[in-house]
Amino acid sequence: MKELRQAVDKAATRVRLLRKTQELARRLDEKFGFEGVIVNSPSMQRVIEKLKNVAPTDSTVLIQGESGTGKEIVARALHQNSERKNKPFVPLNIAALPESTLESELFGHEPGAFTGAMTKRIGKFEHANGGTLFLDEVGEMPPPMQVKLLRVLEERKITRLGSNDEIDINVRLVAATNAELQELVKNGKFRKDLYYRISVVTIFLPPLTERRGDIPLLIEHFLKQMAERRNKPLPVVSKPVQQALMAYPWPGNIRELRNVVESMVVQDTDGRIDIDDLPDEIAPLGATSDIEPIDFRGGADGLIGRPLTDVEKFYIERALELTSGRRDEAAKLLGIGERTLYRKIKEYNLKG
Repeated sequence: MKELRQAVDKAATRVRLLRKTQELARRLDEKFGFEGVIVNSPSMQRVIEKLKNVAPTDSTVLIQGESGTGKEIVARALHQNSERKNKPFVPLNIAALPESTLESELFGHEPGAFTGAMTKRIGKFEHANGGTLFLDEVGEMPPPMQVKLLRVLEERKITRLGSNDEIDINVRLVAATNAELQELVKNGKFRKDLYYRISVVTIFLPPLTERRGDIPLLIEHFLKQMAERRNKPLPVVSKPVQQALMAYPWPGNIRELRNVVESMVVQDTDGRIDIDDLPDEIAPLGATSDIEPIDFRGGADGLIGRPLTDVEKFYIERALELTSGRRDEAAKLLGIGERTLYRKIKEYNLKG
């Protein structure tokens, strides 16, 4: 009877672990699936279409974009929509590591490989075996390491520091940079052969100033995220604040926007966010901007996770309403061209 009870307990534990694993996979799909990449602007819609095409392949991908544009989020979405989704996604920021430790981080080392190497260490390539290795700020990689990375990509083998044994690896590489790699190649700071090897497919993430149509959705998403995290109700955002957020150029891109929204939610004490809750460099825009804001609350609740066509139709209708049907102003508000807006109006059979 005791053995039977133990067997039942073990089976129950396995079922619980399986359910937790399945729940984690579901959450990862929601968070890092393409549906979790918030887009409304045409420029980002084109990015998503390209990502959907390349995700099922094993091609190396280079993601280019300014700091804060969400390169790692896109890399994770690529991984989560690939055949490697159940294997590790391993990120490494090249710029954050001193040159002296980079080789050990990537390839690992054996005991005694160098002073202080007391035990064996598994490198990022081995950790990512079967999955995806994401190298951020790849343009910062020193020339000697560029040679070694190129060899690994060509031969699909690594050698730990302090060892002569080659280890087979099966890793998809996704790299990212905010630098102009082609300029670095011209200046002799980045190997041309490595550049071609890591840029089989290149994805360019536009800065937030070129995708203003995404700002309302991003603000709504971050407001909900921060409010839920702090067990607070979704605050009301005053019209001057909305105007300021739409008018600000966001040099720090999505990362800066997220930090500003978090700051607003933290400072909120009465369920309303006013101009005084904004940073000094943003607040004045609420009084001077002639950009009419899109309401983040009125009717937009529940759009996150809905089909992109529903979201797009909603914001086109709101923009036309706020501009009294003036298409040129509505297109400017949405961050799209007038011809694109006209086509969308016909597609959704809207009045305007």
